[in-house]
Amino acid sequence: MKKLGPVIENILRRHNLWHGYQQYLIVEQWPEIVGPDLAEVTKAESISNGLLRVLVKDSVWAYHLSMMKPRLKTKINNFAGGKVVTDIFFQIGDLEKQEKE
Repeated sequence: MKKLGPVIENILRRHNLWHGYQQYLIVEQWPEIVGPDLAEVTKAESISNGLLRVLVKDSVWAYHLSMMKPRLKTKINNFAGGKVVTDIFFQIGDLEKQEKE
């Protein structure tokens, strides 16, 4: 009997949907990828053309995260199993407001 995961992956790859699914997982599973401390002050918003847009609590966090960018990209791409994210853009915003929308 085959495991379901590889079967679903093959179907998504055949229909050119695998890359989009990887992007979706990064955004949806952001807290699991970065951990609870970073998830508390950030929120992954979207990925387009390899650019991950992350909402950040304030400019101090944006600065700190920009220094961590290479490590974050590696961690994210390891999670995705390939080079999905080529750059990260940190945008300051109201995380609570974004959650409600």
